[in-house]
Amino acid sequence: MPTENDRRRSPSVRGPLARLDRSREELAKAWLVRLIERASLEEIRDLPTDQIARELPDLITDLVRACAENNGAPFELSEDQAQRASSLAALRAGREASAAGDLTRDVAALQSVILHALREELGDSDPEHFVDMAERLAEAIGAVQAAAVEELVRSRSRELESQANTDPLTGLYNLRYFQRQLSHLLDVRKRYEQPFALLLLDIDGLKRINDAHGHQAGDRVLMQVAMALRRSVRNVDTAARLGGDEFAVLAPLQDTKGGAILAERLAAAARDEVVPPDEPPITLSIGVVSSPQHGEEPDGLIEIADRAMYRAKAAGDPVVVGDDDGAEVAEEAKS
Repeated sequence: MPTENDRRRSPSVRGPLARLDRSREELAKAWLVRLIERASLEEIRDLPTDQIARELPDLITDLVRACAENNGAPFELSEDQAQRASSLAALRAGREASAAGDLTRDVAALQSVILHALREELGDSDPEHFVDMAERLAEAIGAVQAAAVEELVRSRSRELESQANTDPLTGLYNLRYFQRQLSHLLDVRKRYEQPFALLLLDIDGLKRINDAHGHQAGDRVLMQVAMALRRSVRNVDTAARLGGDEFAVLAPLQDTKGGAILAERLAAAARDEVVPPDEPPITLSIGVVSSPQHGEEPDGLIEIADRAMYRAKAAGDPVVVGDDDGAEVAEEAKS
């Protein structure tokens, strides 16, 4: 429904705005050309062109229509408009300290493209309305810029958090996150009496693969094992690489029997899915413990699981459960 401001606005103003709206794809291409002109080849490769083609025309419509609004109230982005504005953060995602400044210049270039098109449409026929709409465009661009930069900051924070918790080679959680999650499960265990299983896993023969085929081949085996673990555990489980060829899995609400069943599944997945170069199938040695059966302290549980894992390796069995009397180790670690 037309607003009072629309009714007051002359046809000479509504016409150019309508034409700009219909030309939104051309304006999007003009803006993209500006970005490419001042970008390096590496930056051009990283531009999310699919997302730009999908989101930018609608965002230009938002900005063109903002030019027609002049009801005296501050311009605010709707939820949908804010989402489209936030999509611009993808232009500079993954970049370092200059990202926010580059994104600000990107949005300023968008303002320049629309303003130039608006000036060409209006010419000198209605300078008062041109100034009025230019001011409203600047206000809308400011809101778009704020939304885009805020999303960029949130994205960067998520990225840094992921880097802090993730093993860079395999994409699994790292030792730091595993230790924190183990402490959390122990707190839940003590408060709500919910059991959980802990599995320590070691890849048999990885050193032989590294020596015979190089560390790149060994890294491929590590990544394939990680993928096998990820596909085999439940969504609530935590799979982590602790370092080297050693992995761990935390399985909430599982006792020792449930942990052993999971361990057998992981061993089978590695054997069936990991393909080392000119080598026998990959095998895992897995030690299984659970809380409270084997204790309620992190160091004690890890030590019992570690002993079970090395017994598995010595015996050539894929899975060995920690000794029940190993709980004494946990008590010693507590004291």
